[in-house]
Amino acid sequence: MTQDQHAAVVSFLTLKCHLIETAFIEEMTDHLLVSVEARMADSLSFDEALAQTVQDFGGPIALQKLEWTYRLGFLKSGLRDWWGLVKSRFSGPKRLRTLVVVGFITLAGLFSGLITDFIGGIQRSVVWTSFQLGGVIAVGMLTWFLLQGIFPIVRKVGVVRFPRLFRTWLSFLPWSGALLGYLGLSSLEIPHILQGPGYSVLWSTFAVFYLACLDYAQQTDPDSWYQTR
Repeated sequence: MTQDQHAAVVSFLTLKCHLIETAFIEEMTDHLLVSVEARMADSLSFDEALAQTVQDFGGPIALQKLEWTYRLGFLKSGLRDWWGLVKSRFSGPKRLRTLVVVGFITLAGLFSGLITDFIGGIQRSVVWTSFQLGGVIAVGMLTWFLLQGIFPIVRKVGVVRFPRLFRTWLSFLPWSGALLGYLGLSSLEIPHILQGPGYSVLWSTFAVFYLACLDYAQQTDPDSWYQTR
């Protein structure tokens, strides 16, 4: 199998089938090349062998459905790996670092229970603004991801692949949950001294979740700028 033929299979998957997930394309390329090479051994031309192989898989539409199956599997394994990283924050060399972070946040949360209503109002404004900004980024990326499947021309501007989308939402959901929890807790008519422990639990939980997100990003993206190991 020549390099040109290998490139032709990749081009078919990306341009004709409109596949975008790199890992899935590599896997499908290997499957197709094995089948094409076997058919070429039976005196078929490369184009004929490729056409028959694709037909055996059900055509481009079937390959697109397989790509969604790959995404579903990636989602399940990604969540499982992330939860394993959450639990790992309390074992081994990461335990001390986690306790330091949680301890600092606990003290900050207790202090927040003693601040004035004026400062609390400023905090709520900043928190709400950050939630809106994070939401715009996450929802915008999801919208682009869906549009590129409906309108292939969108991919000429930029491509959003599922692993990147997953990492973005994996960071945004705990953040948004913590922010909404904070806004809800700060709006309750209870003494500030009682809000402090609530802030501590809320932000400490988020900190552990987010550290696991950073670990996951580093684990799945070697070029990640941050690591907690």
